[in-house]
Amino acid sequence: MHRVRTPLALVLGSLAFAGCGAASAPESAVPAGEPSLRVAAELSEGRTGEATRAAGRDRPRRLAPGGALDASDPPAGPGRRDGVAAGETCVDSELAPVEGALKRLEAATVCLLNGERADHGLPPLTVEARLSRAAARHAADMVARSYFAHEGADGSDIKERIQATGYLPSDQRWVIGENLAWGTGALATPKAIVNAWMNSAGHRANVLHAEYREIGFGIALGNPKADNGFGATYANAFGMVGDAATERAATVRRAAAARKRAAVRRRSARQARAARAARARVARVRASRV
Repeated sequence: MHRVRTPLALVLGSLAFAGCGAASAPESAVPAGEPSLRVAAELSEGRTGEATRAAGRDRPRRLAPGGALDASDPPAGPGRRDGVAAGETCVDSELAPVEGALKRLEAATVCLLNGERADHGLPPLTVEARLSRAAARHAADMVARSYFAHEGADGSDIKERIQATGYLPSDQRWVIGENLAWGTGALATPKAIVNAWMNSAGHRANVLHAEYREIGFGIALGNPKADNGFGATYANAFGMVGDAATERAATVRRAAAARKRAAVRRRSARQARAARAARARVARVRASRV
């Protein structure tokens, strides 16, 4: 676990005002699809945490380090729209975090992530209560104790936190992962957070991992860098628990991949033997001319 000490790049955020000096608005007062308003001149800053993944008995492995939060639109590619995939169709993608709007923030973030997966031919993730419980507890703990890490204040890792909810079975294959981020001002919206994850190779690999089927989300108001209550801290947990059909499909995929690797090795060996034979023929011809 490490505390946030590194100075972060600051980008001027937008001024926002909520009514007659109210610091926050109830969810019913925040129109769907419109950015919420706060009384504060917030500087926009943020950071992604490490991206991690674990399967079976293995310890969680790091897919990417944390770093400055890059909220720029990811480059477009084959089968993708510009910017966050499906962002234009997701309600509340630029909603700012306020008290009473957390469920809407979570729904918008899941919509954006599933849009990315759809654009890459992957099935959508469904929200799972136990994964959400683990993620929400970790997000709240990071804000309350002013740290930002996959390792909890109690030394727990993502596997231990999810295991404590009863999500992980002992007799089936499973895969889990975790992405973290926090932001303030313009960098605290679902679109900014998902953009940042898609701009990081490791976080993107988690979002687009083909085996995941479920997701849990936790968003806590505030950030781990300061106790001013600005912004939001995002934690999400990915998961897949294999049923019989999933296990059979995974076995078929692994067998097909093994056959493909074996075929590649055999082809390479044949090509190497042919190349050696050709060199030998050339050497014999040259020797006969001497």
